[in-house]
Amino acid sequence: MICILSTATQPGNSVVPSRDGANHSPKASHTHINKDTMKNTKSIVGAITAVIMLSGASGALAAGSTYNLTNLASGNWNNQNVRTSNLYLIGFNAQHPNEQAAYFEFDLTPVQGKTISSANMLIIGSTDYHISDVWTGHPAGTTENQFKVGISPQNVGSDSVSQIVTGNNIANLYHDQSGNSQNDNGYGWVTTGLHPGQRFDAWTYEGRGTRGPRLQDAVNAGGLFVMFASDRFDNGNDGQNYIWGSTSFTTANQLQIITSN
Repeated sequence: MICILSTATQPGNSVVPSRDGANHSPKASHTHINKDTMKNTKSIVGAITAVIMLSGASGALAAGSTYNLTNLASGNWNNQNVRTSNLYLIGFNAQHPNEQAAYFEFDLTPVQGKTISSANMLIIGSTDYHISDVWTGHPAGTTENQFKVGISPQNVGSDSVSQIVTGNNIANLYHDQSGNSQNDNGYGWVTTGLHPGQRFDAWTYEGRGTRGPRLQDAVNAGGLFVMFASDRFDNGNDGQNYIWGSTSFTTANQLQIITSN
């Protein structure tokens, strides 16, 4: 609410007692606003104006948006650089003995030019899973098996979107895109393959180490982009360790980007 303060002297028919006890009507020509009063009034109005302007600026700085981007395509690349479409299993099992990483394609056009403040992925789970790796006491206070999911943005300097979502037998693609944990922007731990509603961090390690800010650079450019999910911990496994088995492409998988502008 904007408050407007005013100070005025209105001449009228009021009666003002004088020192001699007589009553005299004030003369309009003698009525004036004290200079100090005017000065104080201007200061007050100026202060109110400044508060209103700062309030508006603060609101502008605080403005931001959340974008839930729909998955356009998904599949696997394994450590032998072989691609499988639709299935997004990560890890390895009897049917897929080579380590598998999952890819998810998105269109960044709705967030083009925005400044990212946070990002994560919502990935729909599956009842087909086997978690056998053990990190005792992680998170603190538990001893149950944990599966570590790493989330990494596409390395556009190594492979294009088209190569990732349609290609096959491309040398070093698995390593350059997913095989190295240094590619990860974030990760999450799960104890089952279902984990309903869990979102996996895709921002905490953005731009750290020797690599640049891959996700922010991609948002600056806009257009199609790929995110990867990978198995990041296999210590103590019993010969298979995987989640998201028997899955197929679904638009329910999301990349969520939260912006500051």
